[in-house]
Order: sequence, then structure tokens, then C-alpha cells
Amino acid sequence: MREVISNAAGFLLVLGLMYSVLNIAGLVLRRAACQRLALVGSLVILLLPAVGCNVATTAQDFANVITGILNIAKAEIPALPPGDGAIVAQWTTLGTTLDGQLQSCITDATTAGGKKTAFLACFNTFAAGIASPAELAQLRVLSAGSLSKVQLWVTAIVLGVNAALTSFGGTAAATPQIAAEPTSHQDLVALARQVGANPAHGF
Repeated sequence: MREVISNAAGFLLVLGLMYSVLNIAGLVLRRAACQRLALVGSLVILLLPAVGCNVATTAQDFANVITGILNIAKAEIPALPPGDGAIVAQWTTLGTTLDGQLQSCITDATTAGGKKTAFLACFNTFAAGIASPAELAQLRVLSAGSLSKVQLWVTAIVLGVNAALTSFGGTAAATPQIAAEPTSHQDLVALARQVGANPAHGF
């Protein structure tokens, strides 16, 4: 009888130990799961601002290329015939104004949360102004040599804007043709090198 009681007590002791071990294991697993969930949540919180920053950086990158092209155009105005230079200066002045508005729009869009639709609106506004029919009509009276240069600048800017528009889910616009001949690929590549652009910028 004592032997039976002793065996039963031993068995109960083993069961108690096993129960304790299982409880401890369960607690450890629950804590590990909670830590993993907390880690995932932290990563999501950290990554969300990064995604917004990436979109904003892309917008600013496109805008910087546009600024670079306008700066090159302004720098070459003195080399144009005086009559042509005055007309081109009006266009670059408009471009500079629109570029300043674009930069402000990008800053506001970034502050507001960096949504693609906001950046898209910024570039749509710029595109509508820089290639408006009225402005292009004034450029078409330039001499052949000046017109060829302006065609290069207009083409590069529109291609850059189109790359931005499609990047943010918009629709690209047709490249205006104001000169007798379209801009050559070699000239676009040379201009891209000057402003530090790459194929992602549209040319």
C-alpha cells in the first residue's frame, strides 16, 4: 500500500513539474510573439515616413533637373541675336516663375504628407504654363539658329516633366515642335550630362 501511495505521489510530482514547465514555455512564447508584433509595428511606423520622403525626394529630383535646364537657357541668352534674346528671356522668366511655384508646391505637398496626387498637381500646373500655346507661338518667330536651341530646352523640360507626371500616376503630354527639325538624341544626351540627368528623368 505504501508503495502504491509513493508511486502515485511521484507521478503527481512529475505532472506538477511538467505543468510548470509548460506554463513557463507558454509565457516565453507569448512574450516572444508580443515582441515580434511590437517590432513589426515599430518597423511600419519607421518606414511610413521613409516612403513619404522617397516620393518627395523624387519630386525634388525632377524639379532640380528642370531648374538646371532653365539655368542653362538663361546663361546662353547673351549669345543669341539681340532680338531673339529678348524673346527667349521672356520665356525663361516665365519658366523661372513657374519653377519657383513648383518648388513651393513640392514643399507644401511634402509638409502635407507627401501624397503622389499632390506632387502630380504641382507638375501639371508647371506643364500647363511652360508649354502654353501662347508662349510657344512667341518662340516660333525666332531665327533658325535660336529656334534650334530653344527647341532643345523645351523638349528637355517637357520630357522631364512627363517623366515626373507618369511617375506620380499622371499622363504625359506631347512634346511641342516649334522648330523645323526635332531635337536630336545626341543633343539631349549632351544637355542631360550638363544638368546631371539620367534616363529616369525622361531623356
